Amino acid sequence: MLGIGKRQRRLDAAAGRLTALMAAARAALWWERFWPAAAPALGLAALFLALALLDILPVLPPWLHGLILAALLTGFFYLAWRGLRGLGMPSTAQSRRRLELDSGLDHRPLASLEDTLTAGAADKGSAQLWRLHQQRLRARLAALRVRLPRAGLAARDPLALRAALGILLFIGAVLGSGDALGRLERALRPDLGSLTLAPDATLDIWVNPPAYTGLAPLFLDTAQGRDRDTAAVIETPTGSTVLAQVQGGRGAPNLIVGETVVPFKAATLDAYKVSLILEDGETLRVEQGGRDLAAWPLRITPDLVPSIEFLSPPGRSERASLRLEYSAEDDYGLASVSGEIRRLDKPDAEPVTIELALPGIGLRDAESMSFHDLTPHPWAGLAVEIQLLAEDALGQLGESEPVRTVLPERIFNHPVARALVELRKRLTLDPDARLPVVRALGEIYDRPDHYFNDVVVALSVRSAERRLIHGREAGTVLQVQKILWDTALHLEEGGLATAESDLREIQKKLMEALARGASDEEIARLMDEMRAALDRFLEALAERMRDQMAQGQEPQQMPPTAQTLQSEDLQRLLDQAEQLARSGARDAARDMLAQLQEILENMRANPFAQGMNEDSREAMKMMEDMESLTRRQQELLDRSFKRGGRESPDERAKREAGQERQRDARSQESLRRELGKMMRQLGEALGEIPGTLGRAERAMRDAREALEGGGESSDPVGPQTRALDQLQQGMRDMADRFMEAMGAGAPPGMGQVGAQPGSGRDPLGRQQGRQGFEALEGVRIPEEMELRRSREILDELRRRRGEPARPPVELDYIDRLLKQF
Repeated sequence: MLGIGKRQRRLDAAAGRLTALMAAARAALWWERFWPAAAPALGLAALFLALALLDILPVLPPWLHGLILAALLTGFFYLAWRGLRGLGMPSTAQSRRRLELDSGLDHRPLASLEDTLTAGAADKGSAQLWRLHQQRLRARLAALRVRLPRAGLAARDPLALRAALGILLFIGAVLGSGDALGRLERALRPDLGSLTLAPDATLDIWVNPPAYTGLAPLFLDTAQGRDRDTAAVIETPTGSTVLAQVQGGRGAPNLIVGETVVPFKAATLDAYKVSLILEDGETLRVEQGGRDLAAWPLRITPDLVPSIEFLSPPGRSERASLRLEYSAEDDYGLASVSGEIRRLDKPDAEPVTIELALPGIGLRDAESMSFHDLTPHPWAGLAVEIQLLAEDALGQLGESEPVRTVLPERIFNHPVARALVELRKRLTLDPDARLPVVRALGEIYDRPDHYFNDVVVALSVRSAERRLIHGREAGTVLQVQKILWDTALHLEEGGLATAESDLREIQKKLMEALARGASDEEIARLMDEMRAALDRFLEALAERMRDQMAQGQEPQQMPPTAQTLQSEDLQRLLDQAEQLARSGARDAARDMLAQLQEILENMRANPFAQGMNEDSREAMKMMEDMESLTRRQQELLDRSFKRGGRESPDERAKREAGQERQRDARSQESLRRELGKMMRQLGEALGEIPGTLGRAERAMRDAREALEGGGESSDPVGPQTRALDQLQQGMRDMADRFMEAMGAGAPPGMGQVGAQPGSGRDPLGRQQGRQGFEALEGVRIPEEMELRRSREILDELRRRRGEPARPPVELDYIDRLLKQF
């Protein structure tokens, strides 16, 4: 039983394998029949796919595109029908025979397996022989196999056209990999609309010059463009953008500029758009369907290099600023103006670049005067060469002829300040020669009486000395030079130098803000800072003037053409500039601020702005007499102090000291009487006597009594010190009273500038006696009606800019207009 079961399982496995091999043989037979039948249709489909990926069909005329597409489609279906109409599945006998042939079996053994014994079945010998035959046939089944199907295309395609088709498909796949679906869509959709009557094409075209030129967009007349004989020449700057739109017509138009052809891109079903930056070319054409829609002669103008020159040699203002007056021009507007300064003794040194103020934005020609405080720079007082540079929006640079000059340097009157600045210049000329500078700084430090024992000066000098000794860093010399400069300014001018620097800095910020079109809020904030800085400057200037008068220094004489200014005049000028800026007239505001800067640079403090009359001369003489009296009181104090430190038991020495005290007592009494006389003169001139002088007179009486030995104490140093202190304070009070009296109650800060008085002009140099007025040097200030009209126009432009429904070209033009405000 077990033997019978194993035999049965082997028979079942063999039957299953035979069934699978028969199915494979049937499939191979079907494939070998299908592929030759379908090959023509599939080849035609592959040809269409190659043409689509190569994007050839859309380039053809629409009628030819449609015709080829229809032929390909018809041919595909015909070849598929003809090849596949007789295609059927192979029979069992055919599959069995294919299996026998692939396995190399002869005498058809698979068919014999299905045979049965009909004659002699009852004969045991015959039956035994039949079973033996069947076993041998089954043993041969182990060698059964099915070979791979063979298409047999080589016999049908002896020219190997299928290889060329494969190469086309590969090239198309590579070229069209990024836009395969789009190319297939264009190949399947010919522009059949062109075969019908199309609407007439409508062309809209305009040219936008670059924004920096300030030119308005140029709309081209297509009616003129259709007639080349009457078409006007289109002249536009290089870098302009041409924008065109075509509505209707047949096919995609082309924009042709010279030899450059740019196809339009479809925006909607029958609308096309294109844009192109113009750089060269002599004609501008738009063609569609082989005919010109419009054409114009074209002239592209190049952007020229800007030019700049000095209007006058570099000069020096009253406040030691470098004055540069220039004229610059550019065909489409200046972007910036600067100056490059080089040392004559060291041409290879890194040049110094300074930015010069432009009087407006995008000006094609500009004439301006620029002031630059270079006195803190180490090159101040050295011979240099200055070259002006003008730059346009494209970055092109125009250069002036170089001019040689000496950079202005501040003149210091204080001997220590003068010495510090001289040491600073030595370090500039020879940075390695530190030892002589160190020695000089040590000598200054050891004489504190030369700088009134000022702790700030002592610490600064010592710090500079130590830095030069121990500092080995690259920037040590520059740091020391800055310390020396700041110390010299502290000695010479105190807070005036700081106030002047702050004023210049805020002036620069305000001019830059107006030039770049800053917001009204920023302009108002900077104007407030400007007012505060101007107040501090005028106050410091007046304080310095009072100190000079208290020291008995006569004010510097003014030229006969000098013009008087009060602080209210300067503040009024600043208010008018702010009003102009708010109304949109920022060019006029910049001009007015430039004039204000020129006034401040050339202003000198002078309490006697109207000239030295008899009263002012008398006042100055009284100040000089008071300074002389104070100096003699200082000498008496010095003698008393020295005498008090000498203790000698010698009777002769004591007798000589007593005689000296009596002489000093008489001198002290003489000074007291002289002070009393001056106090009476002051009472007559001013109507009152400063209380400090009365206290000084009482202190002098006490000092005289102490010198005579009849006072509460025989030591005169105390009362003499009080007398000297009150005299010094009294001189300051006298200076204030004289300033108020001579200025008719005007507040501090009055000054003079170099404007010609009279000739129908006010203190600011403006024309008088007219409705409205003109600003300094011909700068026109708009009337009230003009200011209101300017504000209305500005508000209307801003309202229209806030309407997004307006055409983009109009919005772009409004933006350009708003930039001018």
